[in-house]
Amino acid sequence: MVTPTVKRRLQPDPHDVETRTTASQSGAALVEFALVLPLLVLLLFGIIEFSIAFTRAAAVEAAAREAGRLAALSTSTRDMVEDRAVQNLATLPLANPPDVTIDLPGTQPCLNREGDAVTVKVEVAHSLNIPFFGNSTLDLSSQSVTRCEA
Repeated sequence: MVTPTVKRRLQPDPHDVETRTTASQSGAALVEFALVLPLLVLLLFGIIEFSIAFTRAAAVEAAAREAGRLAALSTSTRDMVEDRAVQNLATLPLANPPDVTIDLPGTQPCLNREGDAVTVKVEVAHSLNIPFFGNSTLDLSSQSVTRCEA
């Protein structure tokens, strides 16, 4: 003789302690995630923004170095040096053009000044946009000091 099997529908028992604990734990995990999420977003975007700023700072340093090499030549003019610095930073999306200063006077800074030091300084403003932290401006600058050549 075959005994009939009764199929029971599996529903969570509201009076079961294990079911209530699992539901409250998942609710607590959701609240904890909601509290930690803004910190994670702040950390993630902070890392991204500072890596962009670090890359731009390296580009500003390279631009100052290249402009300084050109400024050391006696045949170069002030406009040529400024253009070299701007060209080196042309690939970066900058809000304002870089500020290039050369410490020696005249249109040809190293003309008849062999052995003198020429300093080229390049400055750029970088905007940091980090969620929950606000916007701020970071001034990136670098200078190159080279000896004037004949």
